[in-house]
Amino acid sequence: MKILLEKELKANWRSFRYPAFLLVILFFALLNPLMLKHMNEILGYFAVGVEITMPEPTPQDAFFSFLYDVSQIGIFVLIFAAMGCIAREKETGVTGWLLSKPISRRQYLLAKLLSLYGLILFGIAGSGTIAYLYTTSLIAQPPLVESVLATINLVVFTLFIASITFSLSALLKTPLQAGGITLLIFFLSGILNMLITNSAFADFFPNTLLTLMKPLLDGTAAASASTMPIAVTVTLIFVLILLSGIRFAKMEL
Repeated sequence: MKILLEKELKANWRSFRYPAFLLVILFFALLNPLMLKHMNEILGYFAVGVEITMPEPTPQDAFFSFLYDVSQIGIFVLIFAAMGCIAREKETGVTGWLLSKPISRRQYLLAKLLSLYGLILFGIAGSGTIAYLYTTSLIAQPPLVESVLATINLVVFTLFIASITFSLSALLKTPLQAGGITLLIFFLSGILNMLITNSAFADFFPNTLLTLMKPLLDGTAAASASTMPIAVTVTLIFVLILLSGIRFAKMEL
């Protein structure tokens, strides 16, 4: 198992799939607080002859801008990084070759899943810490507990989208199929979220985790507001992985 995990990490690092995701979210961690801090100067440079004054950014605004960009562009990059995690190897015959060795399908899937989840946890926790410290040095310190809660929401939602990509990659024939369907689900879920935000269904919809990030940071939502969406999303992740694992075990490769 350890050898499989090391192989997975090395392969994704050398192919630049994992570094691409890490570099993108690190970019937002460093850029967003700086841009908000100097937004009036930037607008003044481009808006010649027009006076545009933006309100002074709060530390909550700066940290939320990082979380928001990761929840959109960061996840978009992650889908492309993860869509071929299994489908590409099935396509090239690597999966069949590996499973001809004394390696079980369960070990094969678990190594890939741990590597993907580790990337998300390490990447968002690390870049979030950098964004938090950078925001503190440039503007002011965001509330710590609220920032951690909002970041947890982002991590759980990102794990959910990654689990969809992983499951589709295990079940479908090509990376493009897995990535395309995941992107479609991602965009449609965002549209659906706008329709049910204030309804009774909101607590049972994963995208509510993203909707709650700003209220949590601003202190206008209680910490308990995320309890049900997190529970539902974690349950969906477990079901997705379980069902895709069962189906993968029966597939001919």
